[in-house]
Amino acid sequence: MRIATRLVVSISVLSAGCAVRHQPAVNTLSGIGGRSGLPVPRAAASKTQSTWPPHLAPGAPLRSDDAAAVALWNNKQLHADLATMGIAQADLIDAGLLRNPRLDMLMPVGTKPFELLLHFPIEVFWQRGRRVQASAQALEQLGNSLIQNGLNAIRDARVAHADLLLAQQRQEVARRSVELRDRITQLTETRLRAGDISELDAMAAKSDLAAAREQLARLSADPPVANERLRFALGLSLDAAPLAVKADPVPIATPPLAPDLLEKAMASRADLKAAEIAIAAATKRAGWERTRLSLVSAQLSSKGIGSNGILTSPGISAELPIFHRNQGLIVRADADVDVQMRLYQALKQRVAFEVQEARELLLQAQAGLARLRGDVLPAFQKTASLAQQQYEKGEVAYLFVLEQSRGLVDAELRLADSEAAVRRGIAQLERSVGSK
Repeated sequence: MRIATRLVVSISVLSAGCAVRHQPAVNTLSGIGGRSGLPVPRAAASKTQSTWPPHLAPGAPLRSDDAAAVALWNNKQLHADLATMGIAQADLIDAGLLRNPRLDMLMPVGTKPFELLLHFPIEVFWQRGRRVQASAQALEQLGNSLIQNGLNAIRDARVAHADLLLAQQRQEVARRSVELRDRITQLTETRLRAGDISELDAMAAKSDLAAAREQLARLSADPPVANERLRFALGLSLDAAPLAVKADPVPIATPPLAPDLLEKAMASRADLKAAEIAIAAATKRAGWERTRLSLVSAQLSSKGIGSNGILTSPGISAELPIFHRNQGLIVRADADVDVQMRLYQALKQRVAFEVQEARELLLQAQAGLARLRGDVLPAFQKTASLAQQQYEKGEVAYLFVLEQSRGLVDAELRLADSEAAVRRGIAQLERSVGSK
């Protein structure tokens, strides 16, 4: 029985050594923070209450980086994804565990002697290494996939922040448009009473004012909707106060060349790393399946032999691989390796497309913004100012002033759209490259 005792102790020690003691969700958050340059929480996010990064106070106006940081601390979908790391970690723990020994004992009844049979599964000793490696790589693969999910959450928060800024800017432009047209209408009525213009010109001014007010009412409905979208992207509770946002200067620096960005993406994208790990994990699983040809157990048999007492002898029990040798699971594992390799190639192609597309869209947005700031808007501002002065002197008709003021408002709206497009483009490019 000493042999059995020693074997049980050895198996217990090996089983205790299989525990996994790291925190995969926290490690994944650290990976997100390293790629984005944003602070990340050091513990699991609250399931119900919103939490804020240490450098931010609730209610303070949020810049784009601030919004992204809040999303990392509160985005419920991101933290639900991170919670799945616990499942993969449990699979890793299970992969390291050894099967329990089995004890068969027959009691002495009548002339039948006492008999005890102890089974120790030993095939796990040469299977366990590959199984643990496959599960560890599956855990690492999931962690890298979730890093990309975190970068997606950052991108969504930045885009929602840009959309709220745009909605507020469009509302402000519409408000100034109403003020301008209201002044023009008042001036037109004064000139109508003086007989300087016709009633048709006065009605045109009133109609234009009514159209501007209708546009203001329509655009005033956009900021609350954009605010709720930002709140959702940040993962804040519904009873939180309306968010205040602050605009950062719009970057106008030309992004790096496409080959440089693509090279960085291939090195930085966490989902590409996850796909590489998936290939390695599938290869390990294929090797593991090839070791599962039969179940083998070491045995200790103890039996009462008359006046000789209880005699114990070792033995072995094995499943004979006659009818099958695990061919089905081996073929399946080999096919999974092929699938993962093809998925990796498809992902590389998609990454290249995303980087190229994001860079081109950003260049287009920056070019449009430069034209508006350098040529279009200054010309409309000057023309509208001169037209207003000439109208007040009675040198031009109202319709001329109306057209110039419309052009200025349209240019200001296009400017707000272009600035938002640049902000969205930068957020998308950073996400496509996989780092800030």
